[in-house]
Order: sequence, then C-alpha cells, then structure tokens
Amino acid sequence: MEKQPKLERNLMKDNTGLAMSYTDSYNRIAASKRLKDYNILAFACKRAGKSRDEGRAYYSTGVLYDNLGKFKEAIDQYQKFLQVCRAIGDVHGEALAYNCIGVDFMKLGELDPSCYGEAINYHMKHKEIADVAGKFLAHINLGIIFNSIGEYEKSSINH
Repeated sequence: MEKQPKLERNLMKDNTGLAMSYTDSYNRIAASKRLKDYNILAFACKRAGKSRDEGRAYYSTGVLYDNLGKFKEAIDQYQKFLQVCRAIGDVHGEALAYNCIGVDFMKLGELDPSCYGEAINYHMKHKEIADVAGKFLAHINLGIIFNSIGEYEKSSINH
C-alpha cells in the first residue's frame, strides 16, 4: 500500500474537505441532496401527524450530518428525534437518540474537552433506559470518555 504524504494525511483528518477525492465530493453532493429531502420529509410528516416517520427523518438527517463530520448539526437533529421519541413513548428510539448525542459530544470532546461532560450526561441517560445490549454500549462509551479525561478508576469500572 502506497503511503500518503504527511500533509495530505493531516488534511484528510480534519474534516474540512480540503483534500477530498472526486468520490468524496460526489458523496457530499449526494448527501446534501438527501439532507434537503429528509428536511422536506420531516416537515411533511409533522404536518400530517406522522410522528414516527418524522422522527425517522430527523434520525436519518443526523446520520448524514455525522457522515459529513458536522457533529453539532447532527446533535440538533438527534435532539429533535429525541423529542419525537419522548412524545410517542418510543423508549428504544429514546435510548438510540441518547447514544447518538453522547457519541457526537464524544467526537466534539476530542477537540474541545469541555464537551465530555455533555457526553457523560447523555451516556448516563442512555444507560438508565436501555436494554441489556444498550447498557453494555453505554458502559463502553463511558469507559472511553473517562479514560480520555484521565479518570482511570471510573474508566475501568465502565470499560
């Protein structure tokens, strides 16, 4: 496998899109179109009273923003998804939303450690309402965060 020059590797890591390939560029354009489509779908579902489908549209929009590295925008969409899940009593969706928001705050915490506190809050909420597999995932994520902030005892308890 051919090694990439150091500068190009660093540019590809920082999510600014400066070193995008043609495929990445096409995928971003396609994702931008899908974002518009999901926003229209969410609006239409809200007007039609189809809350579950509205929530799915918000969730899908959050995933697209995650794939684009736009974690703050993804959090906004997952919070809308969370609101819908709470309103319709969808506990599994609520747990999924807490996990997604927590993971995005973890990603933001890599650049701004003050975001780790929010990540911990959301993963704790996830742990409280999740099924067995979800609780396991929440513990893993909490272990990763506590390790990142140097709280090794809490990390070992959760990890």
